[in-house]
Amino acid sequence: MKLFPSKIFKTELRNDYLISMQNLKSNTDITDTLVSDHTKKAFRGLVDDVGFKVISSEIGRGAVCVLIGNFKGKTGEIEVRIHNAFKVMFSIILSYPFIGFGIISYTQGIEKGIDFIPILLFGFLFIRFIFIGLGFRLISKTGINKLTEILEIKELNEK
Repeated sequence: MKLFPSKIFKTELRNDYLISMQNLKSNTDITDTLVSDHTKKAFRGLVDDVGFKVISSEIGRGAVCVLIGNFKGKTGEIEVRIHNAFKVMFSIILSYPFIGFGIISYTQGIEKGIDFIPILLFGFLFIRFIFIGLGFRLISKTGINKLTEILEIKELNEK
């Protein structure tokens, strides 16, 4: 089990690579920082001759997933992963059950702390699979759908 989910897709473009990248450039607010901001464009990030590294421009949840693409001609790979800033935030949230275990063990004794272990595991699994996992799945799907539309991807297969 990976702590932070990611997906890799094999893709094939419908058009020539240069046309698709030009289309992506025109729909991307070019910036070195992957931070959400108000823009009329679909993405924010970097687009160059080799590939791209973009986030969705949606305020609030768009920056959770980073879309990284590398292409050779019409075929390539797109990796979707959680932004590093959100990895730090999610790591802090994942530590809450362990902090609770430490506080209970310290204040009420180790016996009460051991009784707390099943709740600790449930809390950790809930945060990982429901909060992070389901959130990643929904947000990455939105980003991939936008990217598929803009790049005019003919075929998209999860690796």
